[in-house]
Amino acid sequence: MSNSHDLRIVMEKVRSKYVASKIDRELGEAIARLLVNHAFRANLTIGSTNENRPEGRLLVLTGPSGAGKTKTLTRVIRRHPLLQGYDLDGPDGLLVSVTVTSPCTLKQLGRDTVSTVGYPLERDIKEHLVWERTRFRLKDRKKILLIFDEMQHITQTVNAAEQVKVANTIKDLMINLEWRSSIIVCGLPAVADFIRGDEQLKRRATFLQMKHLRMPDDNEDIAAMITGLAKVAGLTAQGDDEIAPRLIHAAGGRLGVAVEVTQDAIEMALVPAYLESDEADDEIALHGSRDAATPGVLAIHHFAKAFGRRSGNADDENPFVSRDWTGTTAPKPTPPDGPTQPRRRRSRKTSGGNGR
Repeated sequence: MSNSHDLRIVMEKVRSKYVASKIDRELGEAIARLLVNHAFRANLTIGSTNENRPEGRLLVLTGPSGAGKTKTLTRVIRRHPLLQGYDLDGPDGLLVSVTVTSPCTLKQLGRDTVSTVGYPLERDIKEHLVWERTRFRLKDRKKILLIFDEMQHITQTVNAAEQVKVANTIKDLMINLEWRSSIIVCGLPAVADFIRGDEQLKRRATFLQMKHLRMPDDNEDIAAMITGLAKVAGLTAQGDDEIAPRLIHAAGGRLGVAVEVTQDAIEMALVPAYLESDEADDEIALHGSRDAATPGVLAIHHFAKAFGRRSGNADDENPFVSRDWTGTTAPKPTPPDGPTQPRRRRSRKTSGGNGR
């Protein structure tokens, strides 16, 4: 690699490549059903109107942190045949996508939603008025599909009473006679538990879960991913069959993380020329202090370096170095947002009864 500019250009190409899997097709089919449902008539004896439509449906996409949920959902939507020709980010698009903030309340979710539609609320108003305006703006802009990404930011932080209000609000968006939208919620596995906990939401929902990579079933696919990304960078993957199972283990079974580690390994293999140097006259190099790099080759030691820098693990806990790599501790896909269930307040006895 001649210079940093060349490295940037190559890595931009590598990182722009999308690794498609079975979930892409399943998600595309599920979104198509949501969109087609919107076009049906609830009462076949009268014409098609806003009020004569079936209830909206709910699609629940979950997976551990690092599985690639958001990237997959965004790509499938933008490439979906039924959505071609629409400016999805524009005011007249068919959908609105909201990233749920952390922490979040139902009121804040309403404010974020109506703001995303193009009508930010400049003053503080009561929660029910926030959602009243939200429903009006969704109807005004004819938004038939709502996406709530990182949904665990609200379902994990609110108490039991607030969770009921969140569930009821989602239902109302789907069944309100004034305007009915279908909804996609995306988040950690606990989000699916939240939806299943409400019978009315559950019966309206379709559940999809990002696949957990397993050995040896997915070894061949991951080896193909390594080879494909290496080819984009002009490299030849060396020992991809050996690397693949180690990569699945190192990524904790998460495809998104496996792709990121591979991208980092490729960058390690594309060391710019200005970082390469011969042994200096005043040094004695220890064995292994310089990689035995072969130009144009992506090898296991590149993955070892990439994973080591990413995780901070010593060699005996690095799956790409350790001989007993299946015994190394695989990273667990725990959420960075805290526990999967809201913390319960401890009751305190006071003179006035139960404390809060």
